[in-house]
Amino acid sequence: MKTLLNVLLRLIETARILGLNYRDLKNAEDLLMHNEFGLCFDTIITQMYEYEIEIDDELYESISKIGDIMNLKPESYTFMKELIRDESNIPKPLKDELTRIITSLIE
Repeated sequence: MKTLLNVLLRLIETARILGLNYRDLKNAEDLLMHNEFGLCFDTIITQMYEYEIEIDDELYESISKIGDIMNLKPESYTFMKELIRDESNIPKPLKDELTRIITSLIE
């Protein structure tokens, strides 16, 4: 259980570094402190997905390992693969921001 607590704390900290908002981080931390490990994990990955926060292969591997530790079906977290950064493409949030900037210059 201590191992699970530690990996979830690292996941929360990683989500913080990647820009997940304070409210979602706080919710996940509260769930974790009440031993709601599954809800904590689900909150972090769902909100990262909803906000399209890009991840790398290493973070996906961590998410997958947490899922394994928690005996979750892979379907409950494999959607996160969609967020893995592709070095050959411009990230969607950056594309959206560039589109907004270019549109404002044209108007």
